[in-house]
Amino acid sequence: MSIITLEQYKDLAGISTDKNDGQIRALIIAVESDYLSIRNKPFDTDASGNTVYPVGSMMTAAEMISYKIITLGGNVGMSYEMIGGYSASFSTDLQFGYPRSTVKKIKRYGRLR
Repeated sequence: MSIITLEQYKDLAGISTDKNDGQIRALIIAVESDYLSIRNKPFDTDASGNTVYPVGSMMTAAEMISYKIITLGGNVGMSYEMIGGYSASFSTDLQFGYPRSTVKKIKRYGRLR
């Protein structure tokens, strides 16, 4: 299981075509790896050994994928983009290659308690 599935991302982004499915699948893998690096702590597992993702991680991963799609097109300085029916604005204040506001969401749930 992934932090977000292709279908979940497409639903959130309002994408109904299969045109970019390969790119989105690759970004899901990359984003999960980046999420873990930024979090600096492994995801928890339940008694059956299944990964337990933090609250809000799916939405944060969707933001990260959308940001990567925008910046892969060479629009690193862009602060607003609309993909399908999903619109997003991003700060150009980056940390770990993502908007600082996105990174803060990951770090908030990655702290050791």
